[in-house]
Amino acid sequence: MRYVAGMVTHTPPLAAGWRPRGGDEIHDDGTLRAWAVEHAAQEVQHAISRDGTAEVILVGACLATVDEARDAADSAARGHWHTAGRLPGSYLAITRVGRTVRILGDRAAAVQVHWTTAAGAVTWSTSAAALAALTGATPDPLRLLAEFTTWGVEPGVDGWFEGIHRVPPGAALTLAPNVPPTIERFPVPAGRSFADAAAALRQELSLAVGRRALTGRPLSTDLSGGVDSSSIACLAAAHTDLTAVTYIDAAMAGQDDSHYAAEIAGAYPALTQHVVDGRRTGSQHFDGLTDPACVPVTNAPALSVAMLGILGAQLGPAVAVGSTGHLNGWGGDNVLDAFPSAADRYRAGARVAALRDAHRLARDRRAAAHPLLHAVTTASRGSHPQALAVLADNVLSGPSPENFLPDPADAARWCGRLPAAAWLTAAGRTALASLVGARAATADPAVGPGALRERLALEATGAEHANQDTVARALWRLPLHAPFLDTRIVDVCHAVPAWERRRSGDFKPLARAALTGLVHAPVLARRTKTPFTGIYGGLATNAAALRRIVGGSVLAQAGLLDTGRVLAGLDLTVHGDPANLVSLHALVAAEVWLAALPTGRDAWWEPTTIRESVR
Repeated sequence: MRYVAGMVTHTPPLAAGWRPRGGDEIHDDGTLRAWAVEHAAQEVQHAISRDGTAEVILVGACLATVDEARDAADSAARGHWHTAGRLPGSYLAITRVGRTVRILGDRAAAVQVHWTTAAGAVTWSTSAAALAALTGATPDPLRLLAEFTTWGVEPGVDGWFEGIHRVPPGAALTLAPNVPPTIERFPVPAGRSFADAAAALRQELSLAVGRRALTGRPLSTDLSGGVDSSSIACLAAAHTDLTAVTYIDAAMAGQDDSHYAAEIAGAYPALTQHVVDGRRTGSQHFDGLTDPACVPVTNAPALSVAMLGILGAQLGPAVAVGSTGHLNGWGGDNVLDAFPSAADRYRAGARVAALRDAHRLARDRRAAAHPLLHAVTTASRGSHPQALAVLADNVLSGPSPENFLPDPADAARWCGRLPAAAWLTAAGRTALASLVGARAATADPAVGPGALRERLALEATGAEHANQDTVARALWRLPLHAPFLDTRIVDVCHAVPAWERRRSGDFKPLARAALTGLVHAPVLARRTKTPFTGIYGGLATNAAALRRIVGGSVLAQAGLLDTGRVLAGLDLTVHGDPANLVSLHALVAAEVWLAALPTGRDAWWEPTTIRESVR
């Protein structure tokens, strides 16, 4: 697995220690040691400030030039450490000023930082699983449980393993002498007008795609025909020739997406389109799960395990031409669009406009307006901590949610239960209620419902893209790139209020304002989004494998889930009931992850002297 790990100590180093197995040492100065696993030499940059007081290390798909990296080091020397986290690309940043070290992931959670302490040192990594193997930490069953039984529950600083801490995306782990480790948030970018953001997005997205495309090596790209992947493909085609892959199945064939993809391929000679038809390849959702222990290991439960067969078919043409990187439109929905945010607008003081937004949302969803209006006005008097406290009570003693229908008023709420909460045993309800109650004590009381859900959705997308990248590298040696998830792109787009990025009757107006003239015009004028419903066929085909996974559930064996109820939910979903689809998908991902996760330290680490670089 590809990751970065290191150790920071402000005391004399020990005589011996552990290093990532197969890792390349990229830094050792007596205070900070760091290794990179499965990174090429060109994926590690070092820069020293011009006054010699600060150092920056950039690891991963950082697109910064030498001068930009040096400028980031200069900024760190002046106290602006966060500049190192806002360079082009997707990467880990480390800054060192004097004896203070800061370790930064990205804002979208595509690159995350985890840490633990032992023997006077802090050991950190972009892989929580690697740290767990080092310390013997076990997966946190309640964190897993919350993923598919609730929504809107903030992970905070808790990682996937007990005792392994998480640095929230958009923050740095700060390690200084004589003080405990601390978390520092990036400064919030200044708000932008819609027009200013469109101009900035035009520049930044072109740069993010262009620098990835100008490698001189074969590249490939998704070309679904949707706004997001089409925008990336068109921008890349301005710089190089690419293999463009369009995947369809029985549900997608003949839909708008495939028509737009064909138009774009015809209009851009640099794109060589390959249409992959799942009906011919035989690929379906949930293929490849007959032996979960053989699934590639990821740093967190990966929803992508449900896509193994489809991914293999989809990426086949890229692999066949020797692509060294595959571009996609992941994150476009998170930055170009927005969650409904009438409650946030109401809380910000624009009450008339907010109520108008709520009326439009109710109309668009063909729902009664009054419940949504009531939820919007109620949100002005509530907070996320209060909502979590109510949720904790409902988890513990509320009525069974198994017959709950989707509620449009949830758009103005912070959190809630999913229908799969009906799968919990009494012990599961008690344990989950305790976790939710603990989250209430640390949740941000100022965040609005829309802003919270937007951030959590962005982080879920970034983390899942990292999982899919891990799978693609492991199975096909093909790196994946999602320019929309770069911190610079997120900063630009999220500086525009959600209610300006999402407009009733319009679709991704920010993309049209920013990319007109650079991207195929008919795509930017789209008002539709093709639904993906092919998952039910894969559920039916692979139902036996899924029943074995659910029947042997680790969470059920721990007494947290009722296996009979889960299997009943699976049977309903196989026959087309959508109520539990999202939760079932997440449960399968969790169980496959638990089955595939190597727990022995020797699989991840090897002994070494502390100062191997001086040998």
